[in-house]
This record gives sequence, structure tokens and C-alpha cells, in this order.
Amino acid sequence: MKIIPYSLLLLFSLTLKAQITDTIQYDNQTFALCDKERVSKLWFDIVDVGVYYKDCAAAENIFDKQSKLLRFSYLREVEGKQFTEGAIEYLEANLSPKRKSLCLASFTDLNNAYQTVGNGDVYDLYILKDEGIKLYLNKKHLHTMPNTECRLDYLNVWFGEETMDSQFHALAE
Repeated sequence: MKIIPYSLLLLFSLTLKAQITDTIQYDNQTFALCDKERVSKLWFDIVDVGVYYKDCAAAENIFDKQSKLLRFSYLREVEGKQFTEGAIEYLEANLSPKRKSLCLASFTDLNNAYQTVGNGDVYDLYILKDEGIKLYLNKKHLHTMPNTECRLDYLNVWFGEETMDSQFHALAE
């Protein structure tokens, strides 16, 4: 019967590595945690997601024009190929033909920068008003997408009408 307690201990230890902190420092600025959600499939916890703003009280919704940070703290392995395929699928489903024409080329390199992650890995996606999008994995810069006109469109990967999981909708408000 030692298998059951060991399994529970292992499961508990896997969830301890989530890194959704109260604040994050970036470029001499402090981003505060405004909301968070755990995304699960069946009985598997996949990722903790935090939404950060400089001022939570001023945040209107995830598509507002303010600079923001999305932190994805992984609780299990997810292949980089899954990121790329999922991003393409939801961008295709959620963007108008005009927005696709304008933005998809900018998103290609960003989508291809995603790598395989495991328990404890953290993606930080900065959506910066005057700089576009910056992607980091475990504090290592992976990609900058300087197209500021399309930065908010990229949020449709998680928060568009067609979404990979309804748990993201709770964060979009």
C-alpha cells in the first residue's frame, strides 16, 4: 500500500513548482499579478497562468491597450510543436481575413520560437504597448516581435472566441 501515498506525494510535488508570483520585475518596471487560473485536462494539471499589469485597477480586459504580461508556469511536459500548432489553429479560427493578412507573417517566427517545456518551466509573454511582444523561457529571451499593431491580436490564441480551453475565458475579463 506504499504505492498510493508515494503517488500522492509525487503528484503533490509536481504542483509545487508553479511560479505564479505576486510581482515580476521587467526593465525597471513592476508588474503585479491581477488574476490567475490553473488549466487542467481531465485530471491532469497542465499550466498555471498569471495575468500581470503595472496597475491592476486600471486593467479593463485582456485586450485593452495597456502593457501586460502573461506568465505560463508549466506543471508537466508540453512539446514545442504543440505550441506552434495550437497557436496557428486558434489564430486562424479567431482572426478576420484582414487581420490574418496583416499579422500572420509577424506571428510565424514567434510561434516557431516555442520550445518543449517540462514541470517548473516558465514562459513569460510580454505584450508591450510600444514594443510589441517579447517571449522568454525561464528568463532567457527567445524572440521579439516588434509589430505593435498586431500585438493584441496574438492574445486570440488563448482568449479568442474559439479557445483551447474555457478556463482562459475567466482571465479575459
